[in-house]
This record gives sequence, structure tokens and C-alpha cells, in this order.
Amino acid sequence: MASANSYASPSTTGGNREDLRDVLTILEPEQTPVVSAMRKGPGPRGTFTEVLADELAAPSTDGQPEGKDIGTFSNKAVKRQRFGNYIQIASRDFGVSDVQMLVDTAAVSNEYDYAKMKTLREMKRDIEATICSRNDRQSGNGTDAWKTRGLFKWTASGRDAATGDTLGGARTAAADIPSEYRTPEAQDINAQGSLTEERLNGVLQSLYQTHSAKKTYMGVFGPEVVEKIDNFTRLESASGYSRYTINDQAVKKTINLEVKIFNSSFGRVNVMPSVFLDHNGTTFNTEVGLLLDLDLLELQYMEPLTVHNLDDEGGGPRGYAKTIYSLCCKNPKGLAAIDNGV
Repeated sequence: MASANSYASPSTTGGNREDLRDVLTILEPEQTPVVSAMRKGPGPRGTFTEVLADELAAPSTDGQPEGKDIGTFSNKAVKRQRFGNYIQIASRDFGVSDVQMLVDTAAVSNEYDYAKMKTLREMKRDIEATICSRNDRQSGNGTDAWKTRGLFKWTASGRDAATGDTLGGARTAAADIPSEYRTPEAQDINAQGSLTEERLNGVLQSLYQTHSAKKTYMGVFGPEVVEKIDNFTRLESASGYSRYTINDQAVKKTINLEVKIFNSSFGRVNVMPSVFLDHNGTTFNTEVGLLLDLDLLELQYMEPLTVHNLDDEGGGPRGYAKTIYSLCCKNPKGLAAIDNGV
């Protein structure tokens, strides 16, 4: 039964004053790791922005005979390809009634400023969710909205859906990305609930072969994938997990199962949990992750996130926040995606 207060049950509480403290809590996820880490590039000058990608010829061990003239010449632009992304317009409105602006409100000194602040926080989450989505790009036409392609679509290799694949048919590769620049299947895996050090290192090995270098990646993972990576620090026996420690001090009397960095001969992954991955319109996917080379990505703002205050026409102040942006992926071949669904 709900507690009585002086408004709901005056006959019960008599003349007691209501004790409503100046405390207002919003307990919602707000960390936006991908957007925060991503380089902010120059704003798009049109609704569709393209980039160019190229590749080197395969190494040759053939020699050339002495005195042989060159009879044919290679076209070094033949492998050059272009692909791109559309912008996306995002906005949220807010308003406060004339009466609400005048009443004495607990924990809020100015309702309009509070509404503005809350809207900006919501918008930042919207952008993170869009960037980390499986959305494909879409051209706007006045009825349908412009949409920018999300990372889980940029990394789709075209592999077949595996058993328990939570990304499912979303791994159909974007048709406009040439096959030689798509994320390889070895970097777009379904671990089927059994992500291991070996599987993760296999993804890094493929990335190493792609880049021909050991690189550092931002590993942004759903909570269930992070748990799997944390368990890399434990041995599994017939009776369950048996913990072992690496470079830990017993004097600390601390059980440490957190993995912040996964480092192998083929690459280094900075492990970052996120709850904003692969939104399906209702919920987020906790069983997926991305390995991002931040040198290959840019968040480009045509219009930065801005609050627009509108005239009060008698009912109270109102406004809206708006931004126009695009996700630029310079070469999806250097990115990776993990699905650990069962």
C-alpha cells in the first residue's frame, strides 16, 4: 500500500506537512563511449558524403631480365573505389507550461532549464545508439527520414546467419560497399555463446593481416560479452570456475575479475562496456561487440547539437534540440564485429 500524504489522504494525516526533499534522481545509462572517443571530422557539405579507398598490388617475387624494355604500364587507379553515407537529422522538443514555471517545485529551481538539460542528455544517447546500430543508410525524400549507416551495418561481411545469431540477417553486406573493402568474415564472427581467448585472438589475427601491423582497437562490448572476457582470467574445471590471478598481490585481499586490456601478438583491445549496442527499436543487444580502429572513423556534424528557444505564445516557454550528422567510415575492412548470441 502506498504511503499516505497530505494531498491523497488529508483525513488520515491531519495537519502533518508533506516532507518532500530537494532531491531528484535520474538513474539511466548516460555513458556514450563511441561518440566520446570518435574523431569529429569536418561537417558534410551535402546530404551524401563519399570517401575513396584503394589497395596495393600483391607482393611480387619475380625478377626482370636484364635489358628488357617496359612494354605495358599498370593503371594504379584501377582498384580505387568510393562509398559513402547519408546524413541524419535528429531532434527532440520540450516545453513547460505557464503554471509550472510559476509553482514552487522541489529539487528544480527552473523547470525550463531542467527540461533543456534533460533533452540534451537524451539527444547524446540517441546519437550513440544510432552510431552503434545496424541501421542502413537511407535517402530522405520529405516523407522518409535521412538515415546514416550504423557500425553494425558497416561491419556486415555478408556471412550466413549462425545458430543463435542475434544479429541474424543483419549481416547481409551493404550492396554499395565493394567486396574487397568489406569487413572479412573472419572479423565478423558468431561465437554462439562461447567467446574464448582463442576466438578473440583469431579476430585480432585477421585484423593484423588486414593492417599488416599490430594496432590498438577500441573494444566496445555489451555486458554479456564483457563478462565472457572477464572470465578469461579464470580456469574452468569440472566443478565450475577456479580463479587464477595474473600479476596480482594477495595482500590486497581483492578478487579482481576485470579485464581492461586484452593484449596479444596481433593487437591490443581496450575493453569498454556499453549498453547502447544494436538497438532493435525496443531494446539493446547485450551479446554483441565491436572492435574499432578509430583512425578509420569520423563523426561529422553538419549542424552541431544546438538548443533552439521558441517564442512563448501564451502557454509557456518551449524549444527543441537539433543536430545533423553523418558517420564516416573510411574503410570497413579494418573493423570487426562479434556476436556471442546463443
